[in-house]
Amino acid sequence: MTSSTTPVVFAPVLDPGTARQRLDVMPGLTIAQIVALVAPGQQPSSGHLRVTLTNDQGTVAVEERLWHRVRPNRGTTVVVRAVPGKDALRSVLLAVVSIAASFVAPILFPGLAVGSFGLSAATAGLGIIGSLLINALIPIETPDAQERRNVYRIDGWRNDIRPGAPIPCALGKHRYAPPLAAQSYTEVVGDDQYIRALFCLGYGPLRVSELRIGDTSVSDYEDIDIEIREGRPDDLPVSLYPRQVLEEGAGVQLVRPKPRNLSGEEIDGAEGVETPVIRFTAINTARASVILGFQAGLFHIDSKGRRRSQTVTIRIRARQNGLGDWLDVVTLDITADRQEAFLRQHSWDLPTRGRWQVEVTRMTDDNNDTQTSDTVILSAIQSIRPEYPINMDKPVALIAVRVRATYQLNGSLDGLNALIEREGMVRDAGEWTVGFGRNPATAFLTALMGPQNPYPVLESEIDLEQISDWYDWCDEKGLKYDRVHDAAEGFGDMLNAICGAGRASPRHDGVRWGVVIDRPETLVIDHINPRNSEQFEWSRDYFVPPDALRVRFWDESNNYEEAERIVPWPGYEGPIRLTEAIDLPGKTDPVEIWIEARRRMYELMHRADSFSAIQSGFARVATRGDLVMGSFDVLSRTQMAARVKSVAGQLIEVDEQAVVPDGYGVRFRVFGNADDLTGTSVVRPIARSDEETCVLLLESVGDVPEVGDVIHMGPIETTSLALRVRGIESGDDFSSRIIMIAAAPEIDVLTDAEVAPEWDGRVGAEIDISSVVPAVPTFVSIATGGIGTDDPDGLAVILQPGLGSTAQVTGYELDHRLNGTGAWTTTTMPAAASGVSIDAYSSNDQVDLRARAMAGTTPGAYTGLITLTIGGNDPAIPSALDSSAVSLAGGLGHATLAIVIPTGSNIDALKLYRVPVGTALDREVHGLGAAVNVLAGSTYVRVDGDSTRVALNADVEFNNDTAYDYAEGWLIIDGQAVHVSGTASALSQSISIAPGKTYRVALDVDEITAGSVQVKLTGGSEVLGDLVTTSGLKRSKLTAVSGNTHIALGSSSPLEGAFNSLTIFEETAGCVDAGDWNYWVEPLNSEAIAGPISGPFVASIL
Repeated sequence: MTSSTTPVVFAPVLDPGTARQRLDVMPGLTIAQIVALVAPGQQPSSGHLRVTLTNDQGTVAVEERLWHRVRPNRGTTVVVRAVPGKDALRSVLLAVVSIAASFVAPILFPGLAVGSFGLSAATAGLGIIGSLLINALIPIETPDAQERRNVYRIDGWRNDIRPGAPIPCALGKHRYAPPLAAQSYTEVVGDDQYIRALFCLGYGPLRVSELRIGDTSVSDYEDIDIEIREGRPDDLPVSLYPRQVLEEGAGVQLVRPKPRNLSGEEIDGAEGVETPVIRFTAINTARASVILGFQAGLFHIDSKGRRRSQTVTIRIRARQNGLGDWLDVVTLDITADRQEAFLRQHSWDLPTRGRWQVEVTRMTDDNNDTQTSDTVILSAIQSIRPEYPINMDKPVALIAVRVRATYQLNGSLDGLNALIEREGMVRDAGEWTVGFGRNPATAFLTALMGPQNPYPVLESEIDLEQISDWYDWCDEKGLKYDRVHDAAEGFGDMLNAICGAGRASPRHDGVRWGVVIDRPETLVIDHINPRNSEQFEWSRDYFVPPDALRVRFWDESNNYEEAERIVPWPGYEGPIRLTEAIDLPGKTDPVEIWIEARRRMYELMHRADSFSAIQSGFARVATRGDLVMGSFDVLSRTQMAARVKSVAGQLIEVDEQAVVPDGYGVRFRVFGNADDLTGTSVVRPIARSDEETCVLLLESVGDVPEVGDVIHMGPIETTSLALRVRGIESGDDFSSRIIMIAAAPEIDVLTDAEVAPEWDGRVGAEIDISSVVPAVPTFVSIATGGIGTDDPDGLAVILQPGLGSTAQVTGYELDHRLNGTGAWTTTTMPAAASGVSIDAYSSNDQVDLRARAMAGTTPGAYTGLITLTIGGNDPAIPSALDSSAVSLAGGLGHATLAIVIPTGSNIDALKLYRVPVGTALDREVHGLGAAVNVLAGSTYVRVDGDSTRVALNADVEFNNDTAYDYAEGWLIIDGQAVHVSGTASALSQSISIAPGKTYRVALDVDEITAGSVQVKLTGGSEVLGDLVTTSGLKRSKLTAVSGNTHIALGSSSPLEGAFNSLTIFEETAGCVDAGDWNYWVEPLNSEAIAGPISGPFVASIL
């Protein structure tokens, strides 16, 4: 409506709330012209229409004879409505097409009744919820409805099977753990177990994102496949769950016990007794599957302690309907060498579809050997049908999952959740389009036209102009609706919840769907006053407001975790002691929770009164949601209070005398029933009496007080206030009871001014618990030295909380110092750790200890002082070995140590190390095995390497000139082989060698003054060593080839040199590498505490 137009309200049928139209016409038109526009089929002077003019000053009816002369002023609303008369409906309905057909809507949706019209003030005892039920224009969920509201999870996100439950309907945006669309089942591939599952998110289309299992993103899982269908008409079937698979858990152990004699003992040599396990498949099964479980693995341990494979045989047979002969399916010889639990699966096609009996029998006798693990469990039977598991004529959103069981996911797949968003009608740049929105108007249109509605509403049956206005207003106010409807509920309950989130209530006027928005209105439809109404009643809901309202919701700012926001009552300051719970369905924004809870409080504060009046059908033009001006009689002051002694009709006898002037009345309270503790205040005019009287005559017919009630008498005056029609109830003789509440535009002003405090999810305030002092802790253990800590200088302490205090211990302070010194060193540790190792002292140090517990920053008392000696219980450290006690000799591929253990040295064991000469000792790398125990006074001999090696050549040190063959230039003299220059020749000896073997050669060169020499294997292809041109011990390795028969020294022609020895021997795996080695000897005492290490002792190994 604009200032340049005249607003017109046209009610074409007898019920002014049905098929009502609102329109604006050009100013300056007469009423006759306006009637011709809105009801063109109405004949003049028919008497079937009534016209009233309404503004903020009042309401006046215009007689039909004046319609052509009266022009409404600016700011006046013209109300045109049908009134009873012969063929009235028939003539008026010519302007409306098929209105009667729309009256089936309340029948199709009987749950659509909005509000709680007709509730008496007796409901005031319900507290805040009861007050809102009585005086709220916006519907609120009742406690029963709150109990039925969605439960998205019980313990974390949880998927479950809900046979017979409604398919979910998601509106707005929410994180949701969808129910299973079909039973999940197991698939075994080799040694891996997979789970296949199908989940139903509800009617589509939905946008699906941020999939998680529990709180972990699915992208963090290994080997997981996911298919998403958004619930669109062109969706393809899911390929990860293409068939119906019914898995029945069995959990029965397969056994084949040996027969027993009368004494209960197994009969030796007897075969085990077949003990089959029998199960049935589901009906119409086309393929069956048996899953076998090996919970303790399948293996056995041989006599040497080695794990070996084990085999168990399982026979599977089947027969249809449990009748006839068994058909052999397969005999499985299952072999494995696994200690871990695993599964095996066998599947097969059945000869015909039907219900089959499956027999599973263990054919391997039970094994009572403790070294064998071959227990078999029949884990499950699967019945497989080729049909697709979803049979719906409407597309639904699905998630199919195939995931491998790992350390990340071990057990059932029941925590899948996703962020889902409803696709629906949204507004963009003032136009309707398809998109993703959280506006209550979007949810309202989806509820009416969406696939979840078995009787979807056509767009022509919706007042889209009004819904557009509501959408834009909700958008401006930041109102949202985010909820998954997945429980049984009435259609009206669903619409009430949606509209309530948008500060509205649903409305059907007999033709189209719309809403009644609770917001300030300026268009006054009617004036309700004593001239056009009667039996006015007023009631006030008396309640003591709580300190705060408590709202539970799913917090979108914290991953949709369940949260509770405490919203204080406006103006309340101080500790929150008394709260009352309220539900705000569809709200997940903590800011919106605050604002909407505050709005409910403002409604209670500014709509404490409820009003009602009776109007005849001829007079009524207002309907639910309309703004009307109410003018009612009230007592301006009380002149007399008296108690009722008797009542006869409309005559009341009281216990006081009074003169009754004109314009006087009485006020008394009327109670609806025994449970009504508040009642309704009624004002009734009384007849004039010039003489003092104790009998008062109530004018007209209406409520009367009860005997014993107190009444107040005084002058009546009329008061006027803006009201909103909350409901209409049918009365007798075409009358209606109009129920009204205060318009209270200040509710919106106060709500718009609300600024929600920053939300952090915390409930309550911190309290000071520093006065709760923790008890003195207890030393669980104090370990020192090698015996206690494996370190001669070590100190380790373990503490636990003491008894006698409720304080939560968060940590400990351990003080320590050298005995007798003044300063303490403090080491702190968390309570969860409980223990600490201190590396600050040496063996035989005397140390003082004390400790105290901490509860946050609050310390407890110290323990008593404890003094101890580091390593006080350790045996004496062994003495160092004198170098003369160790002898070492190198040899062919080995070295031999001889160690004399002196008496009184505290040496109980030795640890030996071998280190390449020139390399630093590393105890972790160079140790020669574990420590060896020794006895005092004995000699310990250790051979390091292969001591069985011997030289293959004779006369190693050249003492016999006949042991070698040598040519010109060579001679053997004085224990040396000598070569003079002039001839290139060889000195050789026949030896026994084998092809493919490796031989070590050592040549001790005394001197070479010219030329070179080379060690080689001859006979067949020669195997050459390195050229030698300098003195010293020369080591080399030669691998023999076929035909080699001699070891030789080949000289160059100018060689001038002398050689002390030549050695060749076969290398084995036990030989120590050739070279020069440092040996170290470390003594240990009985607690493996080491003494000073001795060495190095050098050995040259050939």
